[in-house]
Amino acid sequence: MFSGKAGLRALLLLLALATLALMLYFGPERAPAPEVPDTLSAEEALAAADAFYKSRPIYERPHPYTPIPEGLPDLRAETCGACHAEIYREWQVSTHRRAWLDDVQFMEELSKSRGEHNPPDAEPHDVSWLCVNCHTPLVNQLEKLVVGLENDDISKPIYVENPVFDPELQLDAITCATCHVRDGVVLGPRGDSPAAPHPVAKGDHLMSEENCVRCHQAEALFPEQTLGCFFTTGQEWEGSAFADQGQHCQDCHMPQTERQIVRGYDVPKRTTRHHWFGGSLIPKKPDYEEEIAPLRQIFGSGATLELLPAQAPACSEGPCPRARVVITNSQAGHRFPTGDPERHADVVARVFDARGQELARQEMRIGAIFEWWPEIKIKSDNRLMPGQSHEMALSWPAQDEAVRVELRADKYRMHQEAYDYHELEGKVERGRTFHSSTWEVSPEGQVRLEVVEDDRGRRHTLAPASEPAVPSPAPAE
Repeated sequence: MFSGKAGLRALLLLLALATLALMLYFGPERAPAPEVPDTLSAEEALAAADAFYKSRPIYERPHPYTPIPEGLPDLRAETCGACHAEIYREWQVSTHRRAWLDDVQFMEELSKSRGEHNPPDAEPHDVSWLCVNCHTPLVNQLEKLVVGLENDDISKPIYVENPVFDPELQLDAITCATCHVRDGVVLGPRGDSPAAPHPVAKGDHLMSEENCVRCHQAEALFPEQTLGCFFTTGQEWEGSAFADQGQHCQDCHMPQTERQIVRGYDVPKRTTRHHWFGGSLIPKKPDYEEEIAPLRQIFGSGATLELLPAQAPACSEGPCPRARVVITNSQAGHRFPTGDPERHADVVARVFDARGQELARQEMRIGAIFEWWPEIKIKSDNRLMPGQSHEMALSWPAQDEAVRVELRADKYRMHQEAYDYHELEGKVERGRTFHSSTWEVSPEGQVRLEVVEDDRGRRHTLAPASEPAVPSPAPAE
């Protein structure tokens, strides 16, 4: 009945219809996988994969296959950069560009998700297909495509070879085409460039959160695999005043600028956006520190720290509350920190007397704490919502002279235990200091800032002296 190429196509059509019917009956997360023929043409493989991915939540899907726009040789960022040179240079230092092989932490997690650390006699286990779609988001970047699951088990994907796999494009990670190419058309915020050497159209998604939350809102729990995804940045933004005021991700992470967006063409300057995509600005590798550092003055750290007098009544004896450290999520339109569930910030305050002897020390960790085994549970979460503050009281014995208070705050991408377990010392930058300051507190409780150094620079006031100049960071070789 299903012999020859025409028969395979007929079978494929029935497969797609069966998948849709099962989705309607069971729901997209419960539909069992249909049988897939052993040999598929390129067209059939893409169609089978497309039918499967459409049955899954959006964060489990790659962007659908797109042909190369007419007039372009390929979809690679370097090709785009031949005309869009400034944007290309900005993208080269972005976390998006570093999201594949340059992300050593992710590579270790990916290896684990493929079961490569399991004993040789262990049952096959591979959940990596869930993860790669956010780090190499285009179907064109995936070496293999998933067309079904054995027994609806997410750890047993049914793969087919990807007939449109571009290994060079895969190295670009989150690249220009991720956001700007659909169905062989280059999308822009205006779509009105008649001189472009390729087809263009307007992409309304480029200026909305829709373009970001596909990956930055990936929340799911798979109890049977003891696996969870806890990327809730989109939901955090949605519940903030930023969303109420119509401020989107791009307003902070892609600062506006006036410039020509292409070279070699007679086009006017226009309002466009930088493509650095500032986030935590912790370099993926120690070698990338030099290229990342200039961006910190532009984006800042999201959170600010300040030492204020204690609110408790003054006391003269014993270690009384004499000052308080206030940590505020003053800039981020989502939690501080956000993203990976291991992201956290450590704040340390130390009090010294006039002779340099430490009188007191207080610490606070800001982050979510999970229990991962034998069952995934969130034990606590004190991350700061936009505008929210935490306070840390400081107490020390009464002094006849002023004391010195030193504050330091560091943000981290992962816990020390995971860092050591994966042997990432020297390969991955675990964190960075984003605030250090020195204060003087008089015996009467008056507080005075001496010096502060943070992402906005070194100064003697908490307010930046002026708006930071926009640098042109050069990508590391």
